[in-house]
Amino acid sequence: MLLLLIVASVPVIGIAGANAILGYEAERATGRRNAAMLREIAAERHGASVAGMREMLAGIAHSPALMEAPPERCASDLAMLLGIYRERYSNIWIMDGGGRLLCSALPTDSIGQSLAERNFFALTQAEATRLAANAADSGDGFVLDHFSTGIFINRPTLTGAVPLLRDGKLDRVVAAGLLMDVFIRSESQSRRDTPQRVWLVDRDAVPLPLTPARADELPDDALLRHLVSKREAGAVESLSRGGQDYAYAISALQQDLRLMVGLPTSDIRKSANAVLLRRAGELAAFLLACLIVIVAGADIAIARPLRALARRVREWRPGAPFGGKPLHGEPEEVRGLELAFTDAAIAIAAREEELRAALRQRDLLMAEIHHRVKNNLQIVASLLNLQARRLRDPAAKAEFGTARDRVQALATLHRHLYTNRTFEAIALRSFLEELCQQLFNALGEIPGRRIKLVVEADELEIVTDQAVSLALLVTEAVTNSIKHAFPGPHGGTITIAVQLADRPPAEDEEEGQDVILSIRDDGQGMAEDDEGNERGIGMTLIEGFAQHLGGEIERQPADGGGTELAVRFPLRRRESELAGRAMGPGSTT
Repeated sequence: MLLLLIVASVPVIGIAGANAILGYEAERATGRRNAAMLREIAAERHGASVAGMREMLAGIAHSPALMEAPPERCASDLAMLLGIYRERYSNIWIMDGGGRLLCSALPTDSIGQSLAERNFFALTQAEATRLAANAADSGDGFVLDHFSTGIFINRPTLTGAVPLLRDGKLDRVVAAGLLMDVFIRSESQSRRDTPQRVWLVDRDAVPLPLTPARADELPDDALLRHLVSKREAGAVESLSRGGQDYAYAISALQQDLRLMVGLPTSDIRKSANAVLLRRAGELAAFLLACLIVIVAGADIAIARPLRALARRVREWRPGAPFGGKPLHGEPEEVRGLELAFTDAAIAIAAREEELRAALRQRDLLMAEIHHRVKNNLQIVASLLNLQARRLRDPAAKAEFGTARDRVQALATLHRHLYTNRTFEAIALRSFLEELCQQLFNALGEIPGRRIKLVVEADELEIVTDQAVSLALLVTEAVTNSIKHAFPGPHGGTITIAVQLADRPPAEDEEEGQDVILSIRDDGQGMAEDDEGNERGIGMTLIEGFAQHLGGEIERQPADGGGTELAVRFPLRRRESELAGRAMGPGSTT
């Protein structure tokens, strides 16, 4: 049930987890959105300064009076214009197509000198070539140099220039130095304790901070060049050179000038993590509450009735009626299952009664069979006894007596079977005592008078198949001892011992524990040179019976004189015991 609840919770967990992740990403995107917004504001503000510089230079380039004026008047007009924008520009100057300085807003001794080696002039020549290829005649082009120190004043500036063409060739260049203080001052006036960092990045990817910013707050060189290569890049999140979380956004103020805004996102990341943890906690609490409600409901509606039903099933015993007081609100399925168990219990009880009747009938039949077999064997033994009395030959009479004893032993076995009502096994000790008593009587001996009989047997049971061989083996051995071990008036003791061996049986073996059967006497024994002569049908039968038991007969002199026959064989298990083991540990018989 718990597995089903977990499976059923997977869609809820998926949806809630997706919402939590989306919330986390939305919170994380706040830094990128803020950086992009601040970039647009800063680009609008600082772009106006660059656009104003371009418009001013283009206006000068489109003024023929100023462009054709003598150097003194040109310098005066440019000085007047610079006076208006003193806080914005470092200087304004005009050069000819060869880079020679024609006039300057600031007094200088460089008039007439060449500025062609300056980087901005090379950029202007390249722009003039592009304009000529596009058939432009005037200052439609505009170039910006990299950040540098002013030509005429020792202050950071950004040089801008507009080329003027005549007949497709560079004729004049109008240039000005835009003070970096303009950007810094504009940025400082607009800041209201905002955490963003602002940089201007020139054509060489050199950043100039417009706000207080450390070098380790910049992105790494690879990301910086990637951002500069794009005119308009979306905001990206990355680690700064100092390993802090930042969101960077860049915008193009001009073709060779970029504005970059960096916004610390550590607090935003912490806030996003807090949102994710809160959502995860809410999800866990919701799932836990749902699980508690579902488990409680399932326990009340399903598990509790099933447990009650299981308890009644465990308490039920064959032959007893099955049932009990059902719980209030018991589900129809459980009620149907209980009715099915009730019907099954009634059917099992009826079947068990039939089986008991069949077993009783079988026991009666088996007892009758064994009783009749015993009676028939006794009749055979009586006939053999009558026939032996009519014989004159002592050897033949003895043979008939031996056959009678063997038949009588089998009759005794069948009597034990129907008397004990086991049919599969008999008690070994009582069977041996009665069998030996019977043999003594048949041979005209009374146990304890001339020959003493001792039976030393553990409380064991032996199956019918083995009991037949054991009875015949004992009959042959005891008969042989009575006849040959104690000649004339000599007496002694015949001992029959049965004891368990040391080796315990394995669980999966069909045979049980080994037993040792020993039949010994303290008579005259058998000389080694007579052993071959003494070997007859009796000894052959003894060896055959021992092999049928599962062992080998061992014949040896007994301690203190006499002869001992010993055989070690395993007790076979009952058929019912083997069937119960085959059914497994959870089976019942």
